[in-house]
Amino acid sequence: MKILYLCPDLGIPVLGRKGASVHVRELIAAFARAGHSVTLAAQSLTKSPTDTRAKVRARVIQVPADPAVTTAAQLFKEFNECLGVENSLPGELRRVLYNKQLARGLKPWFNRNRPAFIYERASLYATAGARLAEKFHVPHIVELNAPLAVEQTAYRSTGFGNLAAEAERWTLMQADAVVVVSAELARHVSSLGVPKRRIQVMPNGVDPDLFHPRPPDRGKSSVSPGPVLGFVGGLRPWHGVEILPKLLARLSRSHPDLRLVIAGDGQLRGELERSFQQRGLQRKVTFTGALLHESVPDIIRGFDIALAPYPRHNHDFYFSPLKLFEYMACGAAVVAADVGQISDVVTNGRTGLLYPPGDFNALLTCCERLLAKPELRSDLGQAAAKLVRRKFTWDHNAERVVKLAKPLRTSRRK
Repeated sequence: MKILYLCPDLGIPVLGRKGASVHVRELIAAFARAGHSVTLAAQSLTKSPTDTRAKVRARVIQVPADPAVTTAAQLFKEFNECLGVENSLPGELRRVLYNKQLARGLKPWFNRNRPAFIYERASLYATAGARLAEKFHVPHIVELNAPLAVEQTAYRSTGFGNLAAEAERWTLMQADAVVVVSAELARHVSSLGVPKRRIQVMPNGVDPDLFHPRPPDRGKSSVSPGPVLGFVGGLRPWHGVEILPKLLARLSRSHPDLRLVIAGDGQLRGELERSFQQRGLQRKVTFTGALLHESVPDIIRGFDIALAPYPRHNHDFYFSPLKLFEYMACGAAVVAADVGQISDVVTNGRTGLLYPPGDFNALLTCCERLLAKPELRSDLGQAAAKLVRRKFTWDHNAERVVKLAKPLRTSRRK
């Protein structure tokens, strides 16, 4: 079966190191393992031209933004700078104008290689996929990983008011099916008017051939022997990483040889480094920076405790944390906030330890308990790895998507 995987978001370099980039490539790899032929169409390949490109099991079509679109966005950016204001208007304008360029760039390909269906990772203001599906009578499945307009308002200043929300609703209503990564997100999509029969919940997954338990290689984790706390992911406010300096400081009182490994990068790295230094903990912390995805399993296997310290949010926890499934698949003992999909995946005391989000003392207690009981860490990790291998793999998700697409092909031809 021919599949067009559409990822129009400039912020997702599909051959780069972001979690979203990994998600795109891993699902494509699962389609390919099942015998399907995938073409990946995207605006951005890597964050920087000098970055090493990850391999992907697909033909790649890059449809860059028209220079005129880039110029228009730059003019708006300069206008903001002139006024001394900061907003997301230049980026939003670029997203809106890119739709025409993307549709125009892919139409000739459709004439020669009409796919069985379009699978699109939703992004702000992206309407080209829906228009192509309508023009060529091809099923359109949209994958939504967050309530995009809500997230834009919560974490970034918006430039076009309600337009992002209207565009998101329009695209989801046009789709033949909407794949969401959590039950919370399914409720959001339903609230926009999308019929529940068109909504499918598919949590993130892993490639079990890459992420699986085995004895840790301490050399690859870049720390000396001793208990290791670990975190993998973007260093962003909604991931709860701000609590790590305080946590390490408290745990180090009773575990002086404790170390912390932070695998990832992001806007909070500088702030975290300063906080560790102010507490005199800089020698206990290793920042790996952004890693190639193939390097992540060896890092996780070096963790005695794997952390998912999400804070309490002022909105529904709609995430499907990729780190959670990767931790568990590698047999790491997980300590995670008891919220959203995490509560559904992790059984407290059996496949990990949960604590109320934002409750520092409860987080501390969970970590102390695991540091004192190596056998409990082992039992939790083994049970978690078995669960993930049975239920949460990319191959399982790819199989569900193809099964979902088959009847849609008939309905689109009518």
